[in-house]
Amino acid sequence: MAGCFAPNPKTAMEAGPLLFVPQILFAGFFVDLSEVPAFLRWVQYLCSLKYAMNLLFLAEFSDQPGGEVVLEANDVEEDLKWAYILLLLALLITFRLIGLIGLTRKAITVY
Repeated sequence: MAGCFAPNPKTAMEAGPLLFVPQILFAGFFVDLSEVPAFLRWVQYLCSLKYAMNLLFLAEFSDQPGGEVVLEANDVEEDLKWAYILLLLALLITFRLIGLIGLTRKAITVY
């Protein structure tokens, strides 16, 4: 999506880490989300990596002995499996539409 709004490929490559590093942070890799300041916690709901990781945790640990400990430690609820899938699809569609808008605006200015 960054490439759709960037004026050139170099700028798009430089913007990539600015979009991906917060995904890693708010997916719970480095910091437990309970330690993130309350005014920033809402960002986790915009991170597709969080929903993908929750689905991965469910696939790996839901049927394993002791798996509920891992799921609980990562704040993953088995009852929300379909919610994770639907939210991941919703984010995919939303980000694609935002990219489409960016490319359409860029095409109008070029042609």
